Amino acid sequence: MNKMAKNLKINADEIRKKIPKDNVSLETLGLINQGLFTVDKELAQRYNTILKNVFNLDCDVDSFRIDKRGLSPELCAYFKKKYSKRFEFGDSYLNIKSANRFMIVISPDQQLAPLVAPQTSYEDGLFDEVYRQSRHTIEDITQSEALFGELENGIAIYNSADDLLSFRTVEISLDTLEGTVKNFFELRKMSDNLGDDDNALNPDYIQKMQEYVKSLGDIRNRSISKVFPITKEVHCFYVEFFKGIHCLRNFNKQKGNLKTIFISHEQGDPKDFGEEILSLDLHDPKVLDVLHSYKFLKYNENLIPQRLREIEDETLLSEGIDIVNLEPYQRKGSIVQCYSQNKFPEVYDELKEISKLTINKSIKNAIINASYEARLKLSEPPSKKEESVSKPELINHMLAELDHTDPVRIYEFNKRKLITEFPSLPTNRQRYIAYALLNHTGGNK
Repeated sequence: MNKMAKNLKINADEIRKKIPKDNVSLETLGLINQGLFTVDKELAQRYNTILKNVFNLDCDVDSFRIDKRGLSPELCAYFKKKYSKRFEFGDSYLNIKSANRFMIVISPDQQLAPLVAPQTSYEDGLFDEVYRQSRHTIEDITQSEALFGELENGIAIYNSADDLLSFRTVEISLDTLEGTVKNFFELRKMSDNLGDDDNALNPDYIQKMQEYVKSLGDIRNRSISKVFPITKEVHCFYVEFFKGIHCLRNFNKQKGNLKTIFISHEQGDPKDFGEEILSLDLHDPKVLDVLHSYKFLKYNENLIPQRLREIEDETLLSEGIDIVNLEPYQRKGSIVQCYSQNKFPEVYDELKEISKLTINKSIKNAIINASYEARLKLSEPPSKKEESVSKPELINHMLAELDHTDPVRIYEFNKRKLITEFPSLPTNRQRYIAYALLNHTGGNK
């Protein structure tokens, strides 16, 4: 065994030792919910007051952590248990219904906390813009109050997933329960207009100003800026409400009049919106053909060795085998046994046959004509260098929904799916995922 192989084996052994035999926790292993902002004491009281007044949620937890949006993994678990009939998923507690989503800010330091589990493709960038553009306002107001606001997208009421076809921008305005931001600019306007039309002699006008001053203090000493609403333009996107929507708009339009590819999940038969909008169900085999045709994804034959190993792992896991601690000879023996018992899917042999082709053109033609399952296994988004229309975050999120055998892809691009499903998985599968992710992160994330 050479030195490099020996070091890899030592590292693999060290990772295995980190993974418990049962009660596997991604958080304990440092794979999720890291770097969050701690909330306690008065900050917790302010946060819980917003939960009560805005969402009608009673919370007596006085210490927890939140991400940049204001979402807490501790409160996700707390509310899922406390309001089990109201929340299918705990991370919906900052939503009113599924699609009306809110942000809570109690400290400018919150901006450094990564999102626990993104529910959309655009929110991370939007939240970063909130902290960047309204930094002074947040620093000022959160000294004594908490801020909150809804992510507005111009859709007042959602009747169906198709309503998202009109979604083009998202914006957010933050304020306090007392309306501090609104009142600040109202007082400043009244101050600027003082003396007009003899309003200085109007007792109601003066009384209103005094009420504002009592709550706001001397506005000359406040650092509140007129930055809201903060707006982000959205073209291509995914959202995880309505069971998942993927929408693509920026692509090569030389192939006719198609302007939008709208991919939904379990929303009934896709509707006919005319020649400019193509509506598909996520599990329609035509999805891969369409995305490949418009260069949103490519087929990569170099993925075959990785996909073959993942299929082997998936087969062994389905047999209840704990493969994390298998020695190479034990793994090989188990694979041979399962294969002899016809427990491998057909796509395994199909990929092996494709891998035997030596001429590049032959391999690409074989993949184009391969089964849906084989093409799915070899699908990936092109790089920006390869295709200017590439949307890797969105395409990888979609592929993670379609193929659950690549734990690293799910972890990187569909973390909410991982966090939601992980607790109910069999222990052998939990250990396998933890091992794969610790290998991916170097075992020290």
